[in-house]
Amino acid sequence: MVEWLKAYRWWLIAAAAILAVAVAITVVASQEAEKAPIEPTMSGLTPQFNVLDYGAKNDGTGVQDSAILKAVYAASGAIVYFPGGNYSVSKGFKLPYGTVAKGDAGSKQSYLMVIMPQDDGTVSWKFTWVKP
Repeated sequence: MVEWLKAYRWWLIAAAAILAVAVAITVVASQEAEKAPIEPTMSGLTPQFNVLDYGAKNDGTGVQDSAILKAVYAASGAIVYFPGGNYSVSKGFKLPYGTVAKGDAGSKQSYLMVIMPQDDGTVSWKFTWVKP
């Protein structure tokens, strides 16, 4: 055996053991991170203004312009939260600078429907998915 290898073999064994432990900890930590629920990036940091708290209904009935616009203006610079369901408005609207619309995903997604009356008396609509 080479002389320097004999002199440092315990150091090499210790370094290999430390490396093996570090790799094992990293693998376990990454597996645990995959199991952890994914939180929305803005939750807990930015206030959320729930449109239901302002009188909107998420059952797809009736036009919700007033309630949704109240929530949008109250949330200026924050999050307007649309819990899962269907919301109807009679016209589009713009979010103030820094305001974010956030909905639900999964089995109960959030949709915003803009109802547009036509000149011939019919009605058309446009669905927009509110991203989680």
